[in-house]
Amino acid sequence: MNPGFMSIWIMMITFILIATGWKTYLAPEISSRMMALLGIFMVMLLVFPLWWSPFPEFIRLEIHMSVCLMLVIGVLMSNRASEARSYFGYLILCTLMISIIWGFIRKMYSYDPVFYWIGPNWDAPLLAGIFCGAFTSQVKHQFGMMVWGAVLGETLNTVLQSGAYTAHIGQSSWWDSFWIALATARVFSLLLRAIRTGASKLSVKLWHIKGGRSS
Repeated sequence: MNPGFMSIWIMMITFILIATGWKTYLAPEISSRMMALLGIFMVMLLVFPLWWSPFPEFIRLEIHMSVCLMLVIGVLMSNRASEARSYFGYLILCTLMISIIWGFIRKMYSYDPVFYWIGPNWDAPLLAGIFCGAFTSQVKHQFGMMVWGAVLGETLNTVLQSGAYTAHIGQSSWWDSFWIALATARVFSLLLRAIRTGASKLSVKLWHIKGGRSS
């Protein structure tokens, strides 16, 4: 599969679902105007080759300006609501855990990706997305957690490979991994929500059945 195809495919599916009334499940905390503005700015930045190397003497790492914009928005969204500030440290800790998972899996598969779960390019974002969906169910926190976890994880991978690998955070393959991870996080959190709702309804029915028999 060509790099970038998965990103386009996921974004098209997301747009169709939101347009058909699934926004309350996919992104209830984010307004449609905010999503539209973010998409426009992202497209405008992706047109230009705006790359930034923060530590050229130490780490072979280049970050596109579109990703830098995502990092800033991720922080603002995660720390926007008053309830988020009370456990902002928890979100940081979860982000670090996701970045460690991402980085070590990338490093492990850089040797010889013979033993893998789904695919060498899929396992890191899938596992990171599952953990992200388990850590929080709010899409704004998942967004910030995944964009920072993906950037820090790729940075860790670069450090672990000791100059044998140059990370281009913002190229098509990175966006594929990011959108796979974010989609996995959202689907997994919705699945957990459905399981909790089903278990709650089942417990209520069993309680009524047990109460009716005892009477």
